[in-house]
Amino acid sequence: MELKAAIKYDETFVSSRREPTVVLQNLLQAGIFSKYVMYEQQNEVRIAGNELAKVTVSQDTVSLKGLDKSYSEPASDPFKQVGELLGSLPIENWTAYGYVGFDIVGFYSSYSKAIKQELLYFLIPETELRFTQEGVYVRSARSLDQIRNLLLMDSQLPDYVLTDLKFDFADREIYQDRIKTLITAIQQGELHKAIISRPLKLSGDLDLLGTYVAGSKVNNSARSYCLDFGSVRTVGFSPETLVEVYQDRSVVTNPLAGTRPRGEKQQEDMRLRSELFTDAKEVKEHALSIWLAQSEIDSICLPGTAQVFNFMEVKQYRTVQHLSSRVGGVLKPGNTAWDALKVLFPGITVSGIDKQQALEWIDRLEAEPRGIYAGCIGWIDSSGTVDLAISLRSVYQYDNDIYLNAGAGIVAESVPQMEYMESVN
Repeated sequence: MELKAAIKYDETFVSSRREPTVVLQNLLQAGIFSKYVMYEQQNEVRIAGNELAKVTVSQDTVSLKGLDKSYSEPASDPFKQVGELLGSLPIENWTAYGYVGFDIVGFYSSYSKAIKQELLYFLIPETELRFTQEGVYVRSARSLDQIRNLLLMDSQLPDYVLTDLKFDFADREIYQDRIKTLITAIQQGELHKAIISRPLKLSGDLDLLGTYVAGSKVNNSARSYCLDFGSVRTVGFSPETLVEVYQDRSVVTNPLAGTRPRGEKQQEDMRLRSELFTDAKEVKEHALSIWLAQSEIDSICLPGTAQVFNFMEVKQYRTVQHLSSRVGGVLKPGNTAWDALKVLFPGITVSGIDKQQALEWIDRLEAEPRGIYAGCIGWIDSSGTVDLAISLRSVYQYDNDIYLNAGAGIVAESVPQMEYMESVN
């Protein structure tokens, strides 16, 4: 596959603090962006829009389109294939933004469900903005003057009006029966743990930016994002990262397992926090997850570098609090971020232990494909640096259907009624 000569971005820096959501609104209203990703991580917000090129995976094909070329091949090992296609791009210092849907795991397991939309979609943007404490770094293959003017334009977000949603929780009995079935399988030794989710479906059109702005006011999160790829759109506030790879080739995953609700008052909140450390079910659920995460990290890293740190910290979010640990190591020579993703995907905390057995039970007990839910969203660049968050606490739109998904981690000690309430929270 031959592609045109190398493309270089023009770059500039604007030493001014700007509100990313306002800038995104300006770019959308000016018609500069159609497809885009906004991704917020520690001390930085990234906005990437339009496509110089894109790499996608369908149920049977891996494709690269853009730069006046179109190429596709049968999908067999999509993570490896996508990595190779991105590596062939004649774009200097590219960063690819997008999602990996949970259902892509069907290429690596017996899991059989899949959405009709792309299972993986990464775009290499025409324009990229990084909002930092110092100012805004801009890279673009189009006029920097136009981008700079929109960046500096004074404007305000509209007063978004929240809409009350009414949900049908008629699936409670069905969900609890599924949990009972799974608990029996766990007690019989077929597996240790699985995460069973339940979707809520709505009709309508999702106001992405409005939902993001409103959600940001009431959610604290490890990562947040707003993604519009046309037939696939999502807004979310993820509590955990699946994979982080740094320039020194260190790789980290951050499993959260073990959950309690937040208390209305400080005393109740502290009591519930303490229960995370004294409840055998919660501690076991977390310990099993960290054990498997360390095994997965060890398989791709230099001997002796895999370790657990920040062990069993409590991460508190608006409605729930979790036990959290970070597991990391240094990648072996020859291993890439895509090797790390292949080993770690899907996250332990959204699949289970043993992962392959858990996927069989998820496939058996859940009626619909998960789509992006429990997959990941974020970015990867040409140097191999990666930041991908597990897609949780999100709302998804596929064509005209809107979905909310939630799940609970089931172990032998689980109580179906409590697990149902965890999925509601």
